[in-house]
Amino acid sequence: MPPTQSASPVRLEDVSPARRLGGDGIIVFGLLNELRHGVMARVFGASRGDSNLVTLFAIAAFAAALRRAAAAPRTQVRRVRSSPTAVGDTMIGAAAARETIDSIAGHLSRDTSSAAALITFALVVHSFRPAVERSLHAMREAYRGLIAEAQKVGAAVRRFGI
Repeated sequence: MPPTQSASPVRLEDVSPARRLGGDGIIVFGLLNELRHGVMARVFGASRGDSNLVTLFAIAAFAAALRRAAAAPRTQVRRVRSSPTAVGDTMIGAAAARETIDSIAGHLSRDTSSAAALITFALVVHSFRPAVERSLHAMREAYRGLIAEAQKVGAAVRRFGI
């Protein structure tokens, strides 16, 4: 068969429903991945290479918020309901944050749609720093334990000449 010619086409009747479902899943996953890259580029200004890391931090921030709300759902709702000025306070805080960003970064940040989101995201990520440090410390300890066990097994292998 010449290299320009493809293999014989596969008829749809010859493909099992499970294989078609798998193919559809791959296509849907690819489309959702492209959508995620587009959203990360529009919201956070992240390049395609950086969107995986930004997605990871966004998921971590969302999970922390869910964990906080799930820990005491009634107190969170009660806290919002008990404040009659919550919406107004939020709007004033957002306006103050935007003006602060403009005064620091200049008027060019007003043209950048994601400047406020990037700074807010940086603050949220900074709040996760202690948890990340604890996780890294636990991972280092686990790695050291694994290395110590591997050295013990190596010593036993050498001792018995296996």
